[in-house]
Amino acid sequence: MAYLPELDGPTLAAWARRAANHLEARSPEINRLNVFPIPDSDTGSNMAHTMQSAVSALANLPERATAAQVTTALTRGAVAGARGNSGMVLSQVLRSLAEESGDTLGAPEITAALHRALELVRGAIARPVEGTVLSVLRAAAEAASRHRELHGVVTAAAEAAHRALAKTPAQLPALKGVVDAGGQGLVVLIDALRDSLTPPTAEPHLEVMFAYRGDKDALREALEPLGTSLIIAPDGTGSASVHIHSRRSGELIERAFGLGEVNNLRLEALPEPPEEEAPGVIAVVPTGSMERLFRDAGAEVISPGSRPQREAIVLPNGLSEIGSVGGAHVVPTTRLVEGIAALAVYDPEVPRGEAVQIMRETVAAMRTAEVHDPAALAETCRELLRPGGELVTLLVRPDVHIDAPGLSAQLGVELMAYRADNLTAAVEIGVE
Repeated sequence: MAYLPELDGPTLAAWARRAANHLEARSPEINRLNVFPIPDSDTGSNMAHTMQSAVSALANLPERATAAQVTTALTRGAVAGARGNSGMVLSQVLRSLAEESGDTLGAPEITAALHRALELVRGAIARPVEGTVLSVLRAAAEAASRHRELHGVVTAAAEAAHRALAKTPAQLPALKGVVDAGGQGLVVLIDALRDSLTPPTAEPHLEVMFAYRGDKDALREALEPLGTSLIIAPDGTGSASVHIHSRRSGELIERAFGLGEVNNLRLEALPEPPEEEAPGVIAVVPTGSMERLFRDAGAEVISPGSRPQREAIVLPNGLSEIGSVGGAHVVPTTRLVEGIAALAVYDPEVPRGEAVQIMRETVAAMRTAEVHDPAALAETCRELLRPGGELVTLLVRPDVHIDAPGLSAQLGVELMAYRADNLTAAVEIGVE
């Protein structure tokens, strides 16, 4: 699939309109997530209003405005119409794009804009804390820095933003088990940008047929670059029947008329090849808090004992015996922590077999354990980390108390802890 190498003004304007529509559609959902810093249930509405104000400022721009003109107008509109903390944050994200824009925006500029946005948002928030939009923005900026072309930059930023969003409940207890509302709004913006990178099809795929009298060699030379299945069949009287499949029918017909006599022109739409639908991920998860965590990370969840009813990548998580289910690709996760790690590396954009292989390799590289006595937690983590590791994930039963920051400091690694209902063990541990 072809992706845009850079973003021009019209593409950025289309992205802004798409993002505004998506924020408007999802504002009730984002409002329900709004519990920090004040549970006033308006983050989604505020972000949608601010983005609509930004888009309204595009009305007086020329049709072929530059990226700088578009992003400057968006910033002006967002600042003028910003509502609440979330609207202010959104205006600073748009400002960062404006500061980096020229005639177009490419990979280096998007990466720089994400880092600049992090700086601006951090400076604008009186008491910045982790587990909020800051964590999501930082993850997106850091992931973008590891890529050099635009699609890679934006895709990496989007995937990292989703992963960081899923981790926010563990970083900020005030979120009460839900993801951060402002972070969810930022994810909507970045997802809309990723969706904007596929260039639109200028014309439908058409079968073009006509009778032609003139220089047939010149016609063949002119039409071959414009389509496929070209047939020029002479009828023995100086004329020929011409047949070609093309997405550039307007240019094609213009060339044919310029070279000779064209009659009996007919156009018929060709069926578009069906796009392969991403298989998605189905995770077997016990009822309770883990259902929400897996859903927020992008999986469909089913209860233990159920079987997938459609083609998908399946994470059994040690809770179901799933062998060969029609169309299912099973990643052999034996614990919930393995399922979380596998889901974190799932990329719906890569071929299905490759996605499954990456998930399986991630699970195979993990070391996991269960602890029934919380007093043994630190020592068990140290044993699992002995061969090395960068991240420890803990699933903790609600009746068990652990000092996650203290344990992270003891171990000297990043540690993520989640409350997990219906665990048989006190704590489930995963080391990546």
